[in-house]
Amino acid sequence: MRFSFKRQPAKKAARFSRLIPLCVLLLFISIPIGFVLGFPTDVLRERLTQELSTQTGLAVSSESLDIGLPAKVQFDLSIDPNHPLILPLTFDQLQVAPVWSSLFSSARTASLQGQFSGGDFDLQVGADDHLQLEIDGVRLAPLQKPTNPYRLDGRLKGQFDGQQISQPGKIDAIFTAEISDLVATGLEALSLPENMALGTLTLEGKILGHRLTLERLLLSGDFAGLTGSGTIQLGATPRQSRLNLRVSATPGKSFPESLKSLIDISGVKPKADGSYQFRVVGTMAKPVLR
Repeated sequence: MRFSFKRQPAKKAARFSRLIPLCVLLLFISIPIGFVLGFPTDVLRERLTQELSTQTGLAVSSESLDIGLPAKVQFDLSIDPNHPLILPLTFDQLQVAPVWSSLFSSARTASLQGQFSGGDFDLQVGADDHLQLEIDGVRLAPLQKPTNPYRLDGRLKGQFDGQQISQPGKIDAIFTAEISDLVATGLEALSLPENMALGTLTLEGKILGHRLTLERLLLSGDFAGLTGSGTIQLGATPRQSRLNLRVSATPGKSFPESLKSLIDISGVKPKADGSYQFRVVGTMAKPVLR
C-alpha cells in the first residue's frame, strides 16, 4: 500500500529547512507507538507522510516502513519539489536512530542515513536546531528532468554544518562541496559542443541569514582554470536572489573557440595573458557578466 499526500505550495524558503528535522519526528513517534501501543507500521507511515506534507507543502509518499531494535526505523521516502526542472526526489533505505551519547543532554540528536541519486548521505539533526550533513557520490543528472534545455552531470560530495537550520533568516552555517567529472549538456543551440566536460568544481563558503558568502570557487581541468569569490543575497526565488561574484578564468586546451566569441559579445575582453576577469551580477535567474 502506498500513502501519498499533496498540499498547496508553502513559502519555498522554509520548505526544505523544515523537511529534515521533521523526518526525525518519525523516530520519536514510531518507536513509542509501535512498541507500546502496538500500532501497525502502515498507520505510522501514513502519520509520517501526512505530517511532512502538511508542514512543508510538498507531495510526500512512502511505500515501506519497518521498526527494529535497538530503537531503529527504516523506510523509504519520495518528495516532489514541484519544480519545472527537478524530478521527484527518491530516498532509498533510510534509517533513523538516536545518537545515544546525546540522550542525556538538552540537545538530543538523531541520525538519518540513506541513499540518494546513486550516492550516500549521513545526517545528524538535534533538538537545538543544529544540523550536520555529509554526502558522497550523489549523481546530478538523475535529479533533472530530461526535457530541460541545459543539464549538468557529475558526482557531488560535500559537508554542511548549520545552526538554527529551521529558521531561514537566521541560519548560521559553513559548507564545502566538490563536483567531479562535471559535464554540461544541451549547449549545441549556442554553437557549443553537445557535451562539454568542465572538470572538477570546488566550492567553500558560509551562510549567515539570507547572505551566502562564497569564499572559494575553483574549477580545474582541461576546460579552464577558474577561481572566484563573492556573495549571493538569497531570496525566496532565483529571481529574488542577487549575485555579486568576481571570477578569473584562463581557458584550457579544450576550451571551445566559439565560447570565446560568446564571451566577447558580453563585453568582457581577454587580458594580455589570455585570461578573463569579470563580475557576475544580476540575479540567479538572469546573471549578467561585466
